[in-house]
Amino acid sequence: MTTPDGELGMSFDVLAAKGVTPEDIDEKWLDDMVKRLFRELKRELSQMESSRPATGIDQAHLRAANARALASLERTLERLACLERQRVLIRETKVMLNHVNARQALECRLDQRLAAIRALPAPERIER
Repeated sequence: MTTPDGELGMSFDVLAAKGVTPEDIDEKWLDDMVKRLFRELKRELSQMESSRPATGIDQAHLRAANARALASLERTLERLACLERQRVLIRETKVMLNHVNARQALECRLDQRLAAIRALPAPERIER
């Protein structure tokens, strides 16, 4: 799919505008895809580094092709790095929200128990 700026893929902002939330995307699958893309970039870079031209004329063509490939790899790496930064932010936000929710649930349970203890008649109360 092409975005309005002509790039392939969709950013989190575009997905959010379509009503897709990060929770709708399987985290394990996305982590695997990011790792696979990084491995593929590494493989392509290694392949480019090991290529040798046969003649002097081929050398100019190879350098031009390598320059185009490097530019493409750079753009892809920038997008992957941006995607990973967004994913880290989402993970940190989820962890923070989980801690806040857990604390709120604990406070609620403690308040309920304290209210139940206070509701008991005086002789049945156990002071600790």
